[in-house]
Amino acid sequence: MEAVRLFAGSEAFFKDPNVISNLKLLSDSPGQWITLGTEVKKIDATNVPCTQLSMSFFNRLYDEDIVRDNGNIVKCLDSFYDPFLISDELRKVLLEEDSEKYEIFSQPDREEFLFCLFKHLCLGGALCQYEDVLTPYLETTKLIYKDLVSVRKIPQTKKIQITSSVFKVTAYDSVGVCYPSTKSHTQTFSYFIVDPIRRHVHVLYHCYGVGDMS
Repeated sequence: MEAVRLFAGSEAFFKDPNVISNLKLLSDSPGQWITLGTEVKKIDATNVPCTQLSMSFFNRLYDEDIVRDNGNIVKCLDSFYDPFLISDELRKVLLEEDSEKYEIFSQPDREEFLFCLFKHLCLGGALCQYEDVLTPYLETTKLIYKDLVSVRKIPQTKKIQITSSVFKVTAYDSVGVCYPSTKSHTQTFSYFIVDPIRRHVHVLYHCYGVGDMS
């Protein structure tokens, strides 16, 4: 409940002096880190389910022949799901709702923070070079997930329980969306991962696009 209270009417969170001075975002041009620099009028904080404790969640990618036993991702004919090039079965199952195997992950599965993190890594940024094998995606997802999400062991049962709450956050000023970016994109996001016991917030942020290449 502590985490829920933190983001209920959370305009105050974005007005806190510590948040104002430390929360950064990428400017539209030339891709420099800046502070928010505007008064937040409204917050959308969507609760993201975070219940998964094992990477076996992704074993179905092998079971459904999206990934071969040796870890290689199965290729397919190129197609576009704007702005993404789909050249393998992995990106097809992540993006194309009418694909044959899309339903191996249910809608509740796709809402899980573990799945969201995995999908973001697989889709990458504007200059992303895709992997041919699954292992780097799984290993990186696991490392980031473990770093962001807090757990505890229940003494009575010895079972592991996730204590963090995850929110996908969008902030609005008097003009419109101001955070995580004024430009909307599926790969532009900000997740707030709240540890209610330590009273600590991790921010996972990405802004899709190409920065200053000079």
